[in-house]
Amino acid sequence: MSPAFPTRPSARLAQRGIVLLVCLSLGLHWAVIQGIAWTGMLISYAAEGAMIEAVEKTFDGQHGCPLCQTVKEGRDSDQNQPQQTGQAMKKLDAVLVEMVRLTVPLIEMMTFVMIHEDWVKRTEMPETPPPRRGLV
Repeated sequence: MSPAFPTRPSARLAQRGIVLLVCLSLGLHWAVIQGIAWTGMLISYAAEGAMIEAVEKTFDGQHGCPLCQTVKEGRDSDQNQPQQTGQAMKKLDAVLVEMVRLTVPLIEMMTFVMIHEDWVKRTEMPETPPPRRGLV
């Protein structure tokens, strides 16, 4: 059976590049950086006190680190840029094309059992009237 995606290294590299570009265009890089910031904050706050307090401080929004501030500024600047609504969607549609791969089904030898029956010819006529079941 053939794989669902091309196996050539150049094709795999191209696919990964396209996925990376789509992620960047959707702003997922800010989510990755925010996750890294939260992880660092959680570790540093957990070293200072209890784990529950560390989780509260990390996610309450009042104890932000410099990296969190950078992410917030970056997201705000991305949202403040003028968006071209139709063109951005066309770009995304151009990238997200479904790959259709047709595979030829495996050829299997199908064998049929040939039934040779000798048809029995009846020389007798059926009884008149036909027998009825259940009547005595």
